[in-house]
Amino acid sequence: MILSQQDIRRLVKSKKIAFDPVLEETQWGEASVDLRLGRQFTWYRKGITGVTLSVAQGLGTIGSLNLFETEERELYKLDPGELVLALTHESVTVPKNLIARVEGRSTYARVGLSMHHTAPWIQPGWEGQIVLEISNHGSIPIELTALKDRPCQLSFFELKSAVPATIAYGSRATDRYQRQKHPLKHKA
Repeated sequence: MILSQQDIRRLVKSKKIAFDPVLEETQWGEASVDLRLGRQFTWYRKGITGVTLSVAQGLGTIGSLNLFETEERELYKLDPGELVLALTHESVTVPKNLIARVEGRSTYARVGLSMHHTAPWIQPGWEGQIVLEISNHGSIPIELTALKDRPCQLSFFELKSAVPATIAYGSRATDRYQRQKHPLKHKA
C-alpha cells in the first residue's frame, strides 16, 4: 500500500518517519514529499585514461584513485551528457515497516534531467541523506540550485511485515552507505 500525504504526516508527527531539517509546507505532495537539493556536488574528473573501475571490488577504490572532485556550491551547471552525484538537503529516517522510493519529478524530466538510474529504493532502517545520480539527457546546460531545486520526490510503501532489526538497513557490516556524508566515500 502506498501512503497518502495524510498517512505520511501522521507518521512524521509520531516520529516514525523523520526528516531533518523539517519539511516546508511546499514540499508536501498528494502521496509523496519533495526533497531539496543539497550543497554538495561530486563529479568524475574529465579526461581520465588508463583506469578501469570494478564495482564488484567496491567503490572504496575510487577514492584512492583520485578520480572525482567534490565541492560545496550554491549552483552547479550540468552540461548535456554529464553526470553529477548530489546529496539531498534532507536526511531521512525510514522505519522498519516501510520502504521508500525516490523518483525524479516531471518538471525536471521535461528538460532532460534524471535523478537516479538504478537505485530508487530507500530500504527499511535507512537513516541519512539520499544520493541523487543526476544526468542531463537534454541538449542544453541546466543550472541546479541548492536548497531551491526540488528535483526528486519520496513515496512510502507499507510492508506486509516489518523487517527484523537484525536485517534492517544499517545492521550489517555490508551496509556501507548508512548516514554517509559523501556520495562515494563510505565506511569500509
